[in-house]
Amino acid sequence: MMEATALIFNDAPTKENAKAPEMKARRPKSSLPPVLGTESDATVKKKPAPKTPPKAAMAPQIIQFPEDQKVRAGESVELFGKVAGTQPITCTWMKFRKQIQESEHIKVENSENGSRLTILATCQEHCGCYTLLVENKLGSRQAQVNLTVVDKPDPPAGTPCASDIRSSSLTLSWYGSSYDGGSAVQSYSVEIWDSVDKTWKELATCRSTSFNVQDLLPDREYKFRVRAINVYGTSEPSQESELTAVGEKPEEPKDEVEVSDDDEKEPEIDYRNVTVNTEQKVSDFYDIEERLGSGKFGQVFRLVEKKTRKIWAGKFFKAYSAKEKENIRQEISIMNCLHHPKLVQCVDAFEEKANIVMVLEIVSGGELFERIIDEDFELTERECIQYMRQISEGVEYIHKQGIVHLDLKPENIMCVNKTGTRIKLIDFGLARKLENAGSLKVLFGTPEFVAPEVINYEPIGYATDMWSIGVICYILVSGLSPFMGDNDNETLANVTSATWDFDDEAFDEISDDAKDFISNLLKKDMKNRLDCTQCLQHPWLMKDTKNMEAKKLSKDRMKKYMARRKWQKTGNAVRAIGRLSSMAMISGLSGRKSSTGSPTSPLNAEKLESEEDVSQAFLEAVAEEKPHVKPYFSKTIRDLEVVEGSAARFDCKIEGYPDPEVVWFKDDQSIRESRHFQIDYDEDGNCSLIISDVCGDDDAKYTCKAVNSLGEATCTAELIVETMEEGEGEGEEEEEE
Repeated sequence: MMEATALIFNDAPTKENAKAPEMKARRPKSSLPPVLGTESDATVKKKPAPKTPPKAAMAPQIIQFPEDQKVRAGESVELFGKVAGTQPITCTWMKFRKQIQESEHIKVENSENGSRLTILATCQEHCGCYTLLVENKLGSRQAQVNLTVVDKPDPPAGTPCASDIRSSSLTLSWYGSSYDGGSAVQSYSVEIWDSVDKTWKELATCRSTSFNVQDLLPDREYKFRVRAINVYGTSEPSQESELTAVGEKPEEPKDEVEVSDDDEKEPEIDYRNVTVNTEQKVSDFYDIEERLGSGKFGQVFRLVEKKTRKIWAGKFFKAYSAKEKENIRQEISIMNCLHHPKLVQCVDAFEEKANIVMVLEIVSGGELFERIIDEDFELTERECIQYMRQISEGVEYIHKQGIVHLDLKPENIMCVNKTGTRIKLIDFGLARKLENAGSLKVLFGTPEFVAPEVINYEPIGYATDMWSIGVICYILVSGLSPFMGDNDNETLANVTSATWDFDDEAFDEISDDAKDFISNLLKKDMKNRLDCTQCLQHPWLMKDTKNMEAKKLSKDRMKKYMARRKWQKTGNAVRAIGRLSSMAMISGLSGRKSSTGSPTSPLNAEKLESEEDVSQAFLEAVAEEKPHVKPYFSKTIRDLEVVEGSAARFDCKIEGYPDPEVVWFKDDQSIRESRHFQIDYDEDGNCSLIISDVCGDDDAKYTCKAVNSLGEATCTAELIVETMEEGEGEGEEEEEE
């Protein structure tokens, strides 16, 4: 049996339908298709206005901000920050924490949408870090941008100097530029003037800071000047040299070691005995410019002395305890005794609350070993002799003042500039006075360069530094480290055994005198090591470097050594806590003193049975000696307001020692890392919580908690998530249907 369904259509007109033809006859036929009809036929329905929730008050946000800028000197630059949030919003531009004031060359325009800083005709003074601070009644935000103004270099400093004057030639030497214009000096243009033609002419172009001038005539006098060249242009000329005539070679002093041109022209240094100024601020005397580096101790800034416009480096220490302040004062006291051209100078110091600032001579040429591996640098045994002479001269002076450095290593040997060969020793944070100190013992240093007596906690002396000089020289000539192991324990074991050799092929090209020099420094018994005076009288350092054969040494091993050393610097033996320009600066850690004033051993009284025990004890003692600090936040997390579906990021910076452990909380629940929640925590103490694909559930209070053995610290902020109302988009679709 089948079921059927029928649809019945009734075509019979109803009364209403019957009247329809009459209505159609009474009005004109529509030109529109019958399906749509006319406007009078249709029911007109207006689209309802979307339901706009009342706008919530919002803290200011910087929603658009420029990346770091690099501009040519003389060009204009615009820095624009686009802002959002509840008005009124106040926008303030700052440079190095000081509000920028409008002037002829600097304009600030503020509007509801943001703030624009315009600098017209930029120059070197405009370099630095610029901060836009936006504020309203609900909070504040800030963003930073670094501006670099590049230009042709400054003229070479000082006066060119003629030396080695012969019948028709001489050697001209000069200093590098005091400022390279933001780009490395690539070459120098040497210009000549003579008393007959009396016009300046270009003589030659060279890469180094010396040039051998040939084919000079004896019937006239000459003057020289030099220009520095980088990718952005050629500097103004240097000062003119003194009038010079060629002729007979002057008689040279006897019994003096011939030194490089670079060593002959040490500039005069304004040596100062520094006392810590507690009445005035560093900003009263110096303009604080761009940051050169940072670390656990604080930060290093470029300073310009207001009175003289000289450039210095300002090392800003964070010193919270009396012990930390005393360590810094001790370093300043020691530097007051070390007025020598081969030693970096402290010229001023200030103390304000928990901050101490040391104003230091700026040394901008980079670390010695970094300079050596540069592609443009040619390394021969001649250069090695010149560097070891200077190191020995500097350390000799330190020892004559009754002081030991105790942290001689490549990072603490700096090139004065990027072109010459002059160096300076830096970082006296671990230096100690030996005079009247009795039997001094210490437990600090860098494992690869520290002497066996330090690791064994035996009395130290001036010879302790000589061991470090031997290690530096071994690496300098070969690119190999005599004691470096795969970790600090292995390195310390190698040092205590004092076993090393010249078996590697790297030493095939090294002279016997160089090997003898090293051999007389790397003696386990400190009494058998050369002192600095003996080093300077050693046949190797007495060689005539101008006339000796200069065979190129391979730099490949040095490059590998530097790469490995950078990787190993992340170890825990001695933490590098900052860099001055490109240099490492390690804070001083003093041994604990007994009531009699002599240091007491942090090791067990019983003799350690093995080299491994000694190594481990040294590492533990070094960690023990660093001042312990309760956790605190130098930068706290701040409230955020984000749109659903976007990402949110909380950033803070945590200080303290031992290194704090970190836990994040959402409301009062601890957060576990996942795809949704990511936690970053780096070795400098920067910690971040990143929340991806934010949803309404993430609207909560977030807390970062830092804990170490001394205590804990927390900081809290709120995340506000803007969500779309349910049905806000659906209603529109239904109406369209």
